[in-house]
Amino acid sequence: MLGQMKRWKLFDFNGHPIFMEPVFLLLVAFFVFSGLKSPDQFLENLLWAPILFVSIFWHEVGHALAIDRAGYGKSQIVLQGMGGVTINHRKVGAPPGHGAIISVMGPVFSFSLVLIFGLAYMFYPNEDLLNTFFGQMALINAIWGVFNLLPIFPMDGGNIMLHAFRKFTRNDSKSMLNTAYVSLGVLALFVIGSFIVPIISTFFVVILAMLFGYQNWQIIQQLKGGQRIRL
Repeated sequence: MLGQMKRWKLFDFNGHPIFMEPVFLLLVAFFVFSGLKSPDQFLENLLWAPILFVSIFWHEVGHALAIDRAGYGKSQIVLQGMGGVTINHRKVGAPPGHGAIISVMGPVFSFSLVLIFGLAYMFYPNEDLLNTFFGQMALINAIWGVFNLLPIFPMDGGNIMLHAFRKFTRNDSKSMLNTAYVSLGVLALFVIGSFIVPIISTFFVVILAMLFGYQNWQIIQQLKGGQRIRL
């Protein structure tokens, strides 16, 4: 069995410990060096480091504060290679209403950054690196917030869909199975759409679809095999 990946504790935020895995640095490096064509472009590309850190951290804070508010206590926030995760084992079996609110608060916090940095971009008069940072922060969090609301498990939209199924079917296994099937369908449409309207890198979409598709396929196989999944 593989051990837990090494984590570095960064700080505590309102009682929630914040950790970073080394692979998060690879994520930052990927964005910093992608499309780098000249040394003059490096400083602007380096903006990806604070953009990714602040955006992912603040998104997960939304989940953590909602979990705490719902009565499940403090959570660990971990910055990882695919973004971030908020860990709280006390909320296992939480009612669908709690689960949906916890899931939606991540995108809500992302959209709060869109508002803050969008206004900063509009009212900051100089066209310099700081202005570029404000604009990219607003744009990236708008994309990140909308993307997270897609009905694809385990993203926030997929979790919201799962808790909606739980509310109406009152059967966790059936809800999880329905969620996995819908997620696979949406992923297929997403990949097809990336070829027709290449707004986002098709390569990135295909990799993401393979990763999330495999996770959902595993869930389907486990549930069909009679295995129970704790929500």
